[in-house]
Amino acid sequence: MKIIKILPSFERSLKKLSFRDKTNLKETLGQFNDFLVSGILPPGLGFKKINHDKYEIRVDIRIRIIVKIEKEYVYLVLAGSHDDVRRYLRDSR
Repeated sequence: MKIIKILPSFERSLKKLSFRDKTNLKETLGQFNDFLVSGILPPGLGFKKINHDKYEIRVDIRIRIIVKIEKEYVYLVLAGSHDDVRRYLRDSR
């Protein structure tokens, strides 16, 4: 079983989201948690690998979540737009 940890960067990124985006994000994180427990990937989650240990989850057409997966931990790194994701990946090299 994996332990989910919330990074400060994720908490900061939440402040930029609207109430509707936060509601959608909460629902998506619930689906992601179900996926971690069951191993069954919901079709609308859009879970994909973006580099060696970071993955992207689709909240909706505009918002994405970046997670970092290690042996026993899943870190919530960022929630934001495509541009926010690109900026994060560029700056984290």
